[in-house]
Amino acid sequence: MVSFDVQSLFTCLPVQDCIEIVRRRLVENDMPEEYAIILKHCLTTGYLLWNHKYYIQVDGVAMGSPVSPIVADIYMEDFEDRALRTAPISPRFYKRYVDDTFTILPTDSTCIFLEHLNSINNNIQFTMELEANNTLAFLDVLIIRNPDHSLSHSVYRKSTHTNRYLNGASHHHPRQLSAVGLSLFQRARGICDEKHLDAELQHVKQVLRDNNLRAPRQRHRSRRKKTATVERQPAVLPYVKGVTDKIGYILKRASIKTYYKPPTKISQLLPSVKCQIPLQDAGVYKLDCECGLSYIGQTKRSIETRVKEHIADMKHQRSTKSAVYQHTQQGTNHYIRFDKPQILAKEHRFLPRMIREAIEIKKHPNFNREDGWNVPPAWEPVLKLIEPKENKNTARLPDTTSSFCVNRNGQK
Repeated sequence: MVSFDVQSLFTCLPVQDCIEIVRRRLVENDMPEEYAIILKHCLTTGYLLWNHKYYIQVDGVAMGSPVSPIVADIYMEDFEDRALRTAPISPRFYKRYVDDTFTILPTDSTCIFLEHLNSINNNIQFTMELEANNTLAFLDVLIIRNPDHSLSHSVYRKSTHTNRYLNGASHHHPRQLSAVGLSLFQRARGICDEKHLDAELQHVKQVLRDNNLRAPRQRHRSRRKKTATVERQPAVLPYVKGVTDKIGYILKRASIKTYYKPPTKISQLLPSVKCQIPLQDAGVYKLDCECGLSYIGQTKRSIETRVKEHIADMKHQRSTKSAVYQHTQQGTNHYIRFDKPQILAKEHRFLPRMIREAIEIKKHPNFNREDGWNVPPAWEPVLKLIEPKENKNTARLPDTTSSFCVNRNGQK
């Protein structure tokens, strides 16, 4: 028993070959070739940004793209068809799931078959795993070769598996807690044969006890006649024991299904570990002047684009269009810090963005010509209690605008 696995399938897929295979399949099935044109647009317009430089992705498909798994499966189907037709040795048994294959080959032919697979395309390279102690893992199935050369199967767990699941003492709805046991029992019955099923069920029961979970009860079919009900919009509530579960019972009487979600998780409170490109979001921003006043603005595009427009207004001296340039002409002590724009709020929605801009204008001493939206007078006592804080996470941009901010006397 041998398992062949592709090394980094998604990032190594030959894009042009994939497009040509799809185009050929469309012709064979009397489907429009325009689908291949759309697919080409999806696969060849991916760009990467690193160190402020853009790169085009030559080969490989994006891991998060919806079309990537389909393209990968279509390519591997064509690949295995060519591999099996031209193989020097025909496998006795061959099954594939995406990029993992389970194969039965003569012992002295495994390396020959591996070399054949790796010779078809330089981008697609396989690794090989041989059976050990008459067992071989394929996905989450442990395949066992019996003395009579028949095959048995059970659940496979990696050596690093800790048997830790959702703890029964955690604050989750009982349905979510019971779903752990149901899924484990369902997997055991779906994978194990009769020879290994009892042992696996006993193992699952012990794991549930270790995690303070109850084994699922055997359900009996209800003899009650189903009554016709009107489909209503389901309700989604955060689970609070003794509160929202009682609300769910009340909604159930009105034929409204209730789905419970866990409260805020720790991971939702922590910032993302991914690299964030500064000033790439829409929102509310602030440009400081050395006189002590600031300009508060909002944009639905990226803040970086809006800051560049302010710089262009300074360069071309657009006093009627730009409040920033007009402010610098009112004295000699005005120097706009375009190299240190501050992001006050990231917001893509129009109404919250406009309201946030109006609040920030009230909070900060500014030289805005237009106040934007007017904040209701009832808000002013609350806004006076909120002291504006200096944003320590100021985005740093190259200072390329100093020459436009110096007046004729050479002063800032």
